Amino acid sequence: MNILIDELPKAVTVAGKKYQVNWGFRTIILIEICIFDKNMSDDERIMTALGLFYGEAIPEDYSQAFDKMMWFYRGGKAEKKDLAGKGKSASLKRCYCFEQDAPYIYSAFLTQYKLDLQDLKSEDLHWWKFKAMFESLSEDLRISKIMGYRVTSTAGMQKEQKAFYNEMKKLYALDVETSADTKMKLAKRDADMKNYIQRRAKEAQNANES
Repeated sequence: MNILIDELPKAVTVAGKKYQVNWGFRTIILIEICIFDKNMSDDERIMTALGLFYGEAIPEDYSQAFDKMMWFYRGGKAEKKDLAGKGKSASLKRCYCFEQDAPYIYSAFLTQYKLDLQDLKSEDLHWWKFKAMFESLSEDLRISKIMGYRVTSTAGMQKEQKAFYNEMKKLYALDVETSADTKMKLAKRDADMKNYIQRRAKEAQNANES
């Protein structure tokens, strides 16, 4: 899928059936927030996310439905694998939060693109467009600097520089990473959720057969 030449998707196919989905940027932001919500159980996170994405017509095949939702969330890209076959995102630290960083992200879009996100309806901006713009924000913007602080290693830095970065890391630390429960890496959380969905689907199938 090429954002330059292909029409952006507003539906996905699950088990051979086409489903219209909620493709606007606000919906997918809510899905990401939901997935990282430590106050919800796995069941609540999954069903809420699927409900946001598919509306009332959630496909019966939860596993495929979840895979297609995550494909859409990634902007139509397959999950990258390392040489061991594991998701590369397993080694990446989360550097932003759509809740905690909302003011910085809003201001960044207004500054760089002259786009007031408050003036838009969700359906006015496709998630893939938002994602491309978000990932292309200038390094000079505050949100870009904040994300840099969070992921930059201080190993080998001079004392003063290291002290500065440590202070910035502390100042802009993500609340979602303050407990051991929420330090789970992105790929591992995806895998756990997919395993949960597959288990639920199998239980439902066994119940129908009995």
